[in-house]
Amino acid sequence: MVPEPVPQPRGGRKGRFEHNRPLVPLEIETTGFAAGGKALGHAPDGRVVFVEYALPGERVIAEVTAEHAGYIEATAVQILRASDERITPRCPYFGKCGGCQLQHVAYPEQLRLKTGVVREQLTRIGRFSEAEADAAVSDMLGMDDPWGYRNHMRFTARRDGEVGFMQRGTHRFLRIDHCDIALPRVNEVLQQTQGRTMQARQITIRVGEQTGEEMVQPRLRWRPHTRGARPESGQQHYSERLLAQTYRISGPAFFQVNTRQAERLVSLVVDRVLEVSPRVVVDAYAGVGTFAAQLASRVEQVVTIEESAAAGVDASVNLEGLPTVTRIVGRVEDTLPGMTPSPEVVVIDPPRAGLARPVVDAIIESAARRVVYVSCDPATLARDLRILVDGGFALTQVQPVDMFPQTAHVECVTVLDRPAA
Repeated sequence: MVPEPVPQPRGGRKGRFEHNRPLVPLEIETTGFAAGGKALGHAPDGRVVFVEYALPGERVIAEVTAEHAGYIEATAVQILRASDERITPRCPYFGKCGGCQLQHVAYPEQLRLKTGVVREQLTRIGRFSEAEADAAVSDMLGMDDPWGYRNHMRFTARRDGEVGFMQRGTHRFLRIDHCDIALPRVNEVLQQTQGRTMQARQITIRVGEQTGEEMVQPRLRWRPHTRGARPESGQQHYSERLLAQTYRISGPAFFQVNTRQAERLVSLVVDRVLEVSPRVVVDAYAGVGTFAAQLASRVEQVVTIEESAAAGVDASVNLEGLPTVTRIVGRVEDTLPGMTPSPEVVVIDPPRAGLARPVVDAIIESAARRVVYVSCDPATLARDLRILVDGGFALTQVQPVDMFPQTAHVECVTVLDRPAA
């Protein structure tokens, strides 16, 4: 099955149509897989073609959506020869809603392809050899059930009360009555709000899978004569539990959207920190204190660094009563250099943009003998790893964790060690 193509604005979402004339569909033999969940092929003129909804080893008819000097973007509209790994997408909105990119791929193959993306980014962007990348990157840790996991969803609401998303690549509204990757309670709230609210432009639903608590924002107003259950709304925070530790999370604060995989990721980070028996650990980009709370009883001192005011308020609650934790409000590049006592391990979990160069330099100049880097973008991870390795660290392990099944997103826990003098 190929999703129905979504019409693109004239000129494409990116790039342009040459001389504003329609581009002829291409017959493409796909040979690889790239970041973003697209298959790779080549046009007759030699340019690389990135094909949405295609898989490696397929022959497809692809509709061109954008043309650039060095490459072409396209969407598969007909499968002439299908991969054995192609399956029927479970969701009726797949291809129109842009939230998932890989529902047409069997789940074990999703894991294999996304692991391959990590290796490819290390070699292409990080300039590691194929042997180095193969040795460092472990197979991705997947889920037993890769559906119904998202604890956080943000929907668009229309004036008439309908709730949904914007169609992929457009400004057109798409009503959504059920999301197959969302938690059941998220879908219950969606059903309870669908067509019943007024004066809300967006509706955010966050649910604690382990606690049952929820936060629905903003405070909703209901259309006249609305009957049936109405979810509570307007909460300022809710709580979730990871590995027996309870966390308060406010509206603006970041928290992992996949609770089950977050427990695996946190366990992995903690294990990698404790392997080297450090006395002092810095938890940079500490957020609501996720890692610090888990490490507080296991190391002599944990120093958290976080500049977000919203996350800091939550962290003050989550880390209260933990005498081994010292909280610093500020930027990592301003606080890590010259820190006393110097950390032996630095845990970093930056935004998708990765590390600013001053942060990388501060880590290199510190006395840290291990860095545990949590990344949600293999490209910026590969860039930063190259700088850290050139600065004296050795790449020990890259462990991909599938936090976002059915999508092209990739999360990694990476370990770097400074060789003993």
